Amino acid sequence: MAQWHRDVLRRVARAGLIGFACAGICAPRSSEAQPPPPSPSVEQEAGIVILPTLTPTGELPSPTALRRPALADGLLWNKARELDGLLSDTAQDLGFVVDLSAPRTGSDLDASERALLARARHSVLWHLSPRLEFEGGDLVLRLLLVAPGADHAMVRTETVAAEDFQVRAVVMLRDLVNAGKKQPAVQGAPPGVVAAAEDLEDRRSEGRAVLAMHAAVFGGFVGYSLQKSSGSDDARLTYPLMALGTGVGLGGSLIIAEEWDVGLGDAWYMSAGATWPTFGGLMLAKGRNVQPESDRYAWGIGSGLAGISLASISLSFAGMATGGAAVAHSGGFIGTGFGAGTEMLVRGQTDTTPYEGLGYGALGGVLVGGIIGRWVEESPSRIMMIDVGAGLGALSLAAVGSPLLIGDATEGRQRAWVLLTMSGAAVGGATAYWMTSPRSRTDEAEAEVPLMGQPFAGVIGQSVRADGTVVPVLGGGWSGGF
Repeated sequence: MAQWHRDVLRRVARAGLIGFACAGICAPRSSEAQPPPPSPSVEQEAGIVILPTLTPTGELPSPTALRRPALADGLLWNKARELDGLLSDTAQDLGFVVDLSAPRTGSDLDASERALLARARHSVLWHLSPRLEFEGGDLVLRLLLVAPGADHAMVRTETVAAEDFQVRAVVMLRDLVNAGKKQPAVQGAPPGVVAAAEDLEDRRSEGRAVLAMHAAVFGGFVGYSLQKSSGSDDARLTYPLMALGTGVGLGGSLIIAEEWDVGLGDAWYMSAGATWPTFGGLMLAKGRNVQPESDRYAWGIGSGLAGISLASISLSFAGMATGGAAVAHSGGFIGTGFGAGTEMLVRGQTDTTPYEGLGYGALGGVLVGGIIGRWVEESPSRIMMIDVGAGLGALSLAAVGSPLLIGDATEGRQRAWVLLTMSGAAVGGATAYWMTSPRSRTDEAEAEVPLMGQPFAGVIGQSVRADGTVVPVLGGGWSGGF
């Protein structure tokens, strides 16, 4: 039977090498047959008109007509100016060229939905009109975006806290642009509309690199595991199978990224579904002393494929944010530690590696973390800080309780040390969660009110040249009282 396995593996490796050789021979010919891609030009870049921020949004009952915030509005005026600059920078990061020729003041500033549609219907430019108003200590933010040649406006409205104001504005604009670029162009639209949409279409699948990296690593592991599972240690098969598995994983991930819009959070969520279950399966097989040892790799591959399947099913319902993906990885990390601690508590020994606890902890932790991540909207940095806090707490109390392991380390003393270490991890994680929590929204809004005024500098207006072009006017001043 072992000889049959070796023969099969040699044939697979030989087929993989022949495939790679054929690809290397055919690739230059196919590239010569295709004409070189056209060089990008300024005319093909997507332009956008960003109107100044207006108030009120129209979401709350208000007798005030749509207008620009004035200096007398205080904090609202400051937030409107901040939003104007933020949206302009974000649009440029998304690949747009901001058009400054749109009217900023006067009667020509008509930002109604009907006016936006009229401008965009026969234009190659996108049109964006932001709205802002206060609701207690929170901000109501509304964005109206009209794609070039479109016959309808895309609207997104959110009530955001003062500390989340900038982040949510960037996310809202990005989501609106992604939704607009997927819609078909309206019949009769100018030719530049299609070019602008195609230019933005190239920016999809932001998680392509992360997905490709983890798929290549997992594919290489699968190739290595297939060779080890056969009981062979022939190096002439090890590296070809690893190369074949890496190539298959990399190619498959690139195809997936082309077919579906894989976000950064989606890619990291998939990596959590592959990494921690694979590790858990290997540890569980070693802890159960699966024989022969070559079968332990099958446990790792099977667990990894099951994790990838569950992550794929979860992503088929809705995408995953980066914070939720961080929670999935955090669940695998913390679950691994608590699983190992639980096994040592049961055995009352700390001198042997708790392989079964590591396996069960990794599998259960990533499963719970993947489920909880669906409802978590925290930033990845805060999730990482909680993990760091848990690790530092565990190390600190482990050091404090280290005398329990000196001398006659009975089972009771070892259990006490493990329990102390696990309690340190829980306390450290809870402390990090409390320390990284944002302040109350009311306090944040009150802290930002300029009591004595504040200086400002930047674009304070626009000037019309003799030839009719509009240029920004730079200046500075003092906002508020003295």
